[in-house]
Amino acid sequence: MNRLDDKIKRLGALMNAKSQFTVPLVQPVKNCFRIVMDEAEKDFLLAVGARCMTRAQLCALYGDAPQFDAFFEQLLRKSLLWKRGEGYELAPIFPGWIEVYGGGSLDDPTRRRMMREFAAFEQWLRQLNIPPVRLYMNCVNSKKIREQPARMSVTVSRGRKRVALDEPLTAQQAVTTAGEIMPMLERHAQQLAVMNCFCRTLRRLEGEDCAFDLPLEGCMMVGALSDQIADSGIGRRISLEEAKRMIVDFEQKGCIHTIYHYGMDTDQEEIAICNCCVDCCFVYHGYRSGSLSQILAKSYFIPEIVDESACVGCGKCGKYCPTEATWYDSAQKKLHFLPENCIGCGQCVTQCAFPVRALRRRERQVFVRSKRRPHA
Repeated sequence: MNRLDDKIKRLGALMNAKSQFTVPLVQPVKNCFRIVMDEAEKDFLLAVGARCMTRAQLCALYGDAPQFDAFFEQLLRKSLLWKRGEGYELAPIFPGWIEVYGGGSLDDPTRRRMMREFAAFEQWLRQLNIPPVRLYMNCVNSKKIREQPARMSVTVSRGRKRVALDEPLTAQQAVTTAGEIMPMLERHAQQLAVMNCFCRTLRRLEGEDCAFDLPLEGCMMVGALSDQIADSGIGRRISLEEAKRMIVDFEQKGCIHTIYHYGMDTDQEEIAICNCCVDCCFVYHGYRSGSLSQILAKSYFIPEIVDESACVGCGKCGKYCPTEATWYDSAQKKLHFLPENCIGCGQCVTQCAFPVRALRRRERQVFVRSKRRPHA
């Protein structure tokens, strides 16, 4: 192993330690490190290590105060350090600095090169989906979802959804907002930003458009990280009203609202709202296309079929469901639902024009087992 590879290996290990999702340092991922970071940046990040440090401490570590400001701002523009509390720490790899840096302007040739390398990593995950590996990963993740917090959470907007209640609401239940996106936006009303969707950006670089006609801009950041991406020029600040309008539009077009938290740990503070679809999303399109998927989600709602006779067999539920948890079998004239695959995004309720389903509040952790890769 040469000296540069050793630095990437050590830095990758430090970044992976910041997240429950470990990204294997295969060649396309190592190439992303090489493309984005120069030698001085790698050395400095290695010196930061596992610590969370204030700007003053980082300046002291750098040791050249007149030059530090420009160096530090470059690290933030590349999203290699993330703001957390009063300090900064290494960003995870993915979801992490690759995803956030990739959400900037496509006019940047370095960004385009990195994104194309990451596309090769997506293909690697599909090729890795062979029976021994798939069975092993399904076994490991089935255990993780029972013993650890989920890696992401899935929220809904109840505005246009039918919600069923088992019994009348108590006063306490009436104000319950866990798993609902509008109250989450309101909590972060002063710190909201939006950047380009990493996944739709990747599709555009490959010469393809989103099948659901979603705009390139759509990944929302909340809290301290929203200030960072706005200040560094990756994204822009938005008002609460604009954020809510975007959420309604995205949801009607087929978006799943996936919430990412510090460390890919749902017990930690939320940092990003991914608004993506089954046509573009690294996670959900990856699952449906036979990638070695890693869907470990905290869900707050589950759709219940309340009137199957109202189903007209249009098949929209299957088209929009991110995890193939529901579909209409036209040969059997039967509506199917697999609750163990359902992440509670509510798209089957949103897209259906008939009173077939209603959402029920049911907090749970879900692991969607990777499926067999389709034959080419």
